[in-house]
Amino acid sequence: MKHPIFGILLLMLSLVAVAEPNFEIGGLVVDQTLSRVGHLFYEELINGWDVPVDVGTITVRERPDIIAGNLVWIEINDDIIYQERVGFRTSGIEEKAQAARTLAEFYIQQNKEALRDLGGY
Repeated sequence: MKHPIFGILLLMLSLVAVAEPNFEIGGLVVDQTLSRVGHLFYEELINGWDVPVDVGTITVRERPDIIAGNLVWIEINDDIIYQERVGFRTSGIEEKAQAARTLAEFYIQQNKEALRDLGGY
């Protein structure tokens, strides 16, 4: 193996995944957009956002639509929390991404408070 450190890291992660079946990497924001506009939305969303580590996985997805404009949505731990048509042009992307980030932060805070109220935090 060319890079033994990479192999050791991979082995350690696989051991953690076996020991902890619900293993998640917290604070991970995954870009699964397809178009230039979708990638720009993702970049604007994460730009300057300090994602909490204890959130789980945040996924930004996109479905192209030639007629109505591309549909972008955000999932936090498989819950869709934001959905918007972004169109084909980059105008207005910054505002939509900022609105999505605000909504995601609100969702994360509400979720933490609900867990705390249930005694899970």
